[in-house]
Parts: sequence; structure tokens; C-alpha cells
Amino acid sequence: MASSFYLGKVTRCSTRGFVGAVRLPEAELPAFGTFCRVDAQQGQSTVVGVVYNISIDDDEFARQMASADALPVEELLDNQQNRQVPVEFACISVGYQREGKYFYNLPPQPPLTLASIQTLETQAMVEFTGQLDFIPLVLSEASIPADLLLAEILRSAAAARAESRRNTYLIEAGRMCARYLGGDLARLNLIIDRIRQ
Repeated sequence: MASSFYLGKVTRCSTRGFVGAVRLPEAELPAFGTFCRVDAQQGQSTVVGVVYNISIDDDEFARQMASADALPVEELLDNQQNRQVPVEFACISVGYQREGKYFYNLPPQPPLTLASIQTLETQAMVEFTGQLDFIPLVLSEASIPADLLLAEILRSAAAARAESRRNTYLIEAGRMCARYLGGDLARLNLIIDRIRQ
């Protein structure tokens, strides 16, 4: 089971989600669909989020190098591996934990800026996704790639389970998606197709 590791610090936040920043190079970088957690309410609750966007800030030096006809391999590697390039990642809130119990709703308060963002341990992710009540929160976010994100979440959650439970989990998740997307078969089919990949 994977343990938790540091992703970055909160730079902007609301009850609907939060944005974090980290500087390259890091041993582990956030990836699309990564589950994470960050404390809120002075440690009384922990917001559970999922990464839905990753961006690298504009860099004047990189733009100058990109316009060069040819780059020596050493300069390219130095820029990509040694320079401190800021990476920003945005997360949607999919629930929160308080007093050892998960709640599948927006958190009462967002985390504070500069709060430490950690990945969610595999076992905690399995426990959180044991209830499928986070699905409507993801589907209701029109400003993010919700369908693709939900498919990635469900694939990750299934993969974290024992092999004998994976197919059953995905069938249950598909049924839950059908409850919310029964009138939008195109969206439902996209999610189902992506889960099967």
C-alpha cells in the first residue's frame, strides 16, 4: 500500500476546491486524478480533494530557449531537471473527514493558504471511495473535465482494491453514474468507455 507524500502548499482555496503549488524538481509530482488531503478548521477536519489540472507557470528563460534553433542536451536537461520551475495543481473537493468519519459533501470551511497538501494513502482512498456518494460532487462541476476525472477516480479506486473486488466495484459505480446521468447517455457512455480502458 502506498504511503502519503508531500505534494505542495495551498495558494488559493474555496469550499469547492483548492490550488496548490510545488517547485520542480520533486521526487513525486501530482498527476491527474491524484487523491490528496489537507487540514482545515484548525485541524478539526481534513478536506479530501482530487487533482484535475496541472500547469507550469510562464518562464521567460524557457521562452528564450524555445526560440533557439538548437539546444545543447546539457542546457535542455538543466532547464527541465535542475531549475526551480513552479508547478501549480488544482483540486476539486470531493468530501472531508471529521472525527474519523467521511462526509461526501463540500467541507464546512476551506483549508488556509500555505497549508500542507499530502497525497491520500492507498488504504484511506479505498475507505473514502467505499461509498460512491462523491460521484454527484464530481459530475456537478461544469468548469472542470468532470467526466474524464470521474473515470480516472473510479479506475484508481478499483485498482487499489483486491482483484476479486475490482469488477464488482466498477459495476456498482457504473450504476451510480447511471442514476445521475440517465438523461445524458453520451456523458454516461464516455465515463463507461474510459473506465474500461
